[in-house]
Order: sequence, then C-alpha cells, then structure tokens
Amino acid sequence: MSLINALNWRYAVNEFSPQTLSQTQLSGLIESVRLAPASYGIQPYKLIVITRDEVKQACLTHSYGQNKVVNCSHLLVFAHQTEVTTANIRHFIAQLALTQNKPVSVLQQYQTQIEHDLLSRTALQQSQWAEQQCYIALGTLLTYAAANEIDACPMTGFDSVGINQVLKLHEQGLSAAILCPVGIRAADDSSAQRPKHRLTRDQLVMSM
Repeated sequence: MSLINALNWRYAVNEFSPQTLSQTQLSGLIESVRLAPASYGIQPYKLIVITRDEVKQACLTHSYGQNKVVNCSHLLVFAHQTEVTTANIRHFIAQLALTQNKPVSVLQQYQTQIEHDLLSRTALQQSQWAEQQCYIALGTLLTYAAANEIDACPMTGFDSVGINQVLKLHEQGLSAAILCPVGIRAADDSSAQRPKHRLTRDQLVMSM
C-alpha cells in the first residue's frame, strides 16, 4: 500500500492477537530505529526489546493495567540517557570518524560545536534533549510499522520510576521514555472500528 494509505490503516492497537512477529519483521523495526534521524547524528538512547513473559508481566505492574504490555508480540522500550558527558561526545566523534574514514582531527570543529551546545545545558536540559530524540525514532518506527502492516501502540502513560527499576535502567544512566507494544492486531479489537480522527488540513496548516 502507499505510505498515506498505510498511515490511514494504522491506529493505536488495544488488543493484540497471539501471533508472534517474525524475526524479519522485528529486524525491520529495529533497523528503522537505528536509521532514524537524530540531533547532531547522536542517538542518546537504547531500544530495549522484551520478549520474556515474566519481564512483560513485571512491566505491566507499572503500566496502569494496560494488558497490551503483556499480550503483544514484543514490548519495545525507548530509554534515553539521563545526561550527556564529554566522554559521550568524544566517543560519538571517534565512531563517526571511523564510519566516514577520516581522522578525528577533521571533526574537531564539529565536536567543539556539539560540546558548546550540549555541555552548556543543565543535567535536566540534557535529559530532556535526549528524550526528544526518542520521539523522533519512535515516529520513524511507527511509519515503518504501518508501511509493513505491523501494529503498534506507543505509550507514555506508565510509571517510569517503576519501569526503570524493573529493567535496571538507572544503573546504566538511562530512563524509560516510551513503551511501544508491537505485534498483529486482534480480529475483534474494537478500536479498529473507530473512524480515525485528525485535524483537517485547514485546522492544521498555517500559511505565512
């Protein structure tokens, strides 16, 4: 289907079928996140792929009873860095130099630009910046999923402190930003029958 048709097809699934995504489908979702745009090209987050029922069940405790966390094929968690350090930026520059097959010294000006911006922010501002990158990646994942008829339901309604404890994220300098159950919609999911509601073009678009 065309991309616009695919975006009309998708919705926030409430009930998933027992069907498990194939490894090819899962790999495509992961690759879409890996290739997602990000500020400066830095990706200050991790994508956690949860398949084990006991881990899903533990996450359900902190997800306000939303059973799709357990009943989905895979539970994806976007977890962002809680701070950005000089070491993080230098590591990124070193990896970028390897990818582009150029000496690190050629990227010194770019490194300085990034450090001047990100290191001048407070820890809270750094955390917020990193969290914003998760949403860019989520949008890319949802678009890929729709184009490939994979269902998803992005969620921000959960107890991040509890999820962080379950997944031991704080120990890794991370914090959960988004939960995204993925899989295949149940045939009787009532949410699929609701007409999609969005702003009209006139309501959405401002011309200047």
